Amino acid sequence: MLGRLFSSTVIALSLAISLASPQVGAAGVTPGAEIKVPGFMTKALQADSRPDEDKDRDAGRRPDQVMAFFGLERGDTVAEFMASRGYYVGVLSEMVGPDGTVFGQNNSWLADRITEGTPLGPRIAASGLTNVEELTSELEDPQIPANTLDQAYMILFYHDTFWLEIDRASMNKAIYKTLKPGGIYGVIDHHAAPGMGITDVRGNHRIERHVVVDEVTAAGFELVGETDVLENLEDSLDVIVFQPDLRGDTHRFVLKFQKPMDG
Repeated sequence: MLGRLFSSTVIALSLAISLASPQVGAAGVTPGAEIKVPGFMTKALQADSRPDEDKDRDAGRRPDQVMAFFGLERGDTVAEFMASRGYYVGVLSEMVGPDGTVFGQNNSWLADRITEGTPLGPRIAASGLTNVEELTSELEDPQIPANTLDQAYMILFYHDTFWLEIDRASMNKAIYKTLKPGGIYGVIDHHAAPGMGITDVRGNHRIERHVVVDEVTAAGFELVGETDVLENLEDSLDVIVFQPDLRGDTHRFVLKFQKPMDG
């Protein structure tokens, strides 16, 4: 018990130091800050079209609070990059509604590992997601027209771009290009232990937040906010994120970047 308390104290102190660094600027985290969730988001999570197994995952992922933090609006045009089989694509489809559009992108590396159909095909068909457009494209050239998106997201995948040897400078610039001026780029990933940097991106699928901040802001984005809504200080940060007692409840950072209005 004392070890767990000591570990949590060290993690909290390390994060506090990180958040005070010049990389973060004026954004920072307001610990425990309440996020007001619009009614349409609450209703979206209750939609009959969503599979029960997705609803079971909501408690750990808190998509209503996350998307409220990002400022998603009804009717928006959005994209999830590396959407895999589309948990979040289903959420976004319901939230933006019939007047909105959701691009669900996966690259050829992921698509080629699906033995039947496409990564999002079964979900789109089963749930009737008529406002979803599935894309198989590379992150460096996602095939979304410039100035199209209100918001874009990369959720629990940024760390994988390292061991997949994706050109992240080109990737972030390409995502920047797809967004309208003022558009939001939301990045969520698993915290690595302080000092690990990118060392744990493949072993335990973790990354230090400052690495993401440095790379994304280098592409022209501004870090305008982050939230602790997905924190878990009981996570020791030195184990794989897929272990059964931790999966879906790791200590995660939630970063909100914005393309400047004159971008």
